[in-house]
Amino acid sequence: MQVRINTNDNQITGPGVQIQNKENVRDGHKSSKVKRANTIFAGDLPMNKDSIMLRKQQAQKKAMKMIQDAWSGDRKTHQSIVEMQELAQQQRDEAVMNHEKVAECEARKENLREGYGVEPDSQEQKDLELLVRAHFPSEGGFTEEEEQRLKELEGQPLTEYQQRCLEIQWEEAIFKGRAGAAEAGARAYEQSASNMKNEQLKFHKMKDAQNNAEKLMEETGKEIVGMLWDEAKDHVDETYEEKREEEKEKAEEKEEQEEKVEDIREEKEIIEERIETIKEDSHEAEETRKEQEREAREEAELLKTMADAGMDVAGAGAGVQAEIKDMLHKMKLIEADIKGIKVDEEI
Repeated sequence: MQVRINTNDNQITGPGVQIQNKENVRDGHKSSKVKRANTIFAGDLPMNKDSIMLRKQQAQKKAMKMIQDAWSGDRKTHQSIVEMQELAQQQRDEAVMNHEKVAECEARKENLREGYGVEPDSQEQKDLELLVRAHFPSEGGFTEEEEQRLKELEGQPLTEYQQRCLEIQWEEAIFKGRAGAAEAGARAYEQSASNMKNEQLKFHKMKDAQNNAEKLMEETGKEIVGMLWDEAKDHVDETYEEKREEEKEKAEEKEEQEEKVEDIREEKEIIEERIETIKEDSHEAEETRKEQEREAREEAELLKTMADAGMDVAGAGAGVQAEIKDMLHKMKLIEADIKGIKVDEEI
């Protein structure tokens, strides 16, 4: 005797309970049919489903709380990482834009040089480059000759070309400063996002919460199976006997039906035999009737012939009638002999 207890999509085994997945198919063999006939599904029994549903809902609620708490923390961390990455991208875009402005300034200065006809190796161009280094210090110092030349340039007015180039240079310096600051900001935001990711990987909050939730649901499933089993085993014997009685009644009904069919078959055979006998008797009677009619015609013809010959046959008694019939019989034999002779002649 098997008891199957359904929980969600699978069938879970308790003591004496058979495990079967929903994917198991019926093979159609006789043994499988007997097996199914002797199987009672606990889900069909009158159980206290409210307590089972309540226990299941409580476990699901608790599992969801674990996951939601972990998800909320991970979501906040993830959101912060996304914000840091977005800010880093904004800073990179800002840096690119300012580098483009720097390139535009370089192009404007080159256009001025060509417009004023200043050669790249001319003294005017060299003085301009020295003044740019003096006003916008960078790595490296000045040689003695460069320092001497700067002192000489302090008392001299700038050419129009040099003045305009220095103005553009001030703009370029601003754009370079902005580009550098944006690049530094992008690096800082990227580092913050990377640190958050590393911290998130250390704790595995979401994964731990999922594992705990799965463990909780598994334990609850086992608990529900126990509850189902406790309620089902009280009904198994009674239900099993009912099934046995039903099967016994069906077997008896089937046997009665088979007996009725056999009786009908035998009765049909008897009727068919009677019909066949009646047909044969009817055929013999018909042949006898035809024979009697033929003899009567022949006797009538003979009497007529005798009457035509002047013989008085009207008042003949029974003896005469018998003689006439005997004569007819002999005439038949003669006719048969004659037919035989004809056949022999043909042969």
